[in-house]
Amino acid sequence: MLFVNRLQTGIDHSWRLRNFYKELQTKTTNSVYRESIQQAEGDKREHYELLQYVYRMLTGKYYSIENKKTDFTSFREGVLVALKSELKEAELYRDLLMACPGRHIYQPIFLIMTQVPANAVRFNSIYMDLK
Repeated sequence: MLFVNRLQTGIDHSWRLRNFYKELQTKTTNSVYRESIQQAEGDKREHYELLQYVYRMLTGKYYSIENKKTDFTSFREGVLVALKSELKEAELYRDLLMACPGRHIYQPIFLIMTQVPANAVRFNSIYMDLK
């Protein structure tokens, strides 16, 4: 089932990015940057929980995540990785939303889809400020 496979990808991305953002926020002393990254990290935690909820509704079980680490050599590089990841996720959730098998699944995906662009704006703002 293509929808479930994409859902698994979203679960993996949310978990990986949550951990990545936790590490990224420790690499800056700028409180505004840190606050923006903390907001994105909280969103990823929420996305992970919502996607696991949807996955469980569809399959009757929780998805076992793949623990992958995102490497970066500088704060600037990490912000760029975060920005690209958020933009990639926006496409994933758009596709999930378009393929939703029912209203009960549409709502959590819609919520996630509306939060991802806000995170992309946050990371874009940080990245532009670092230039």
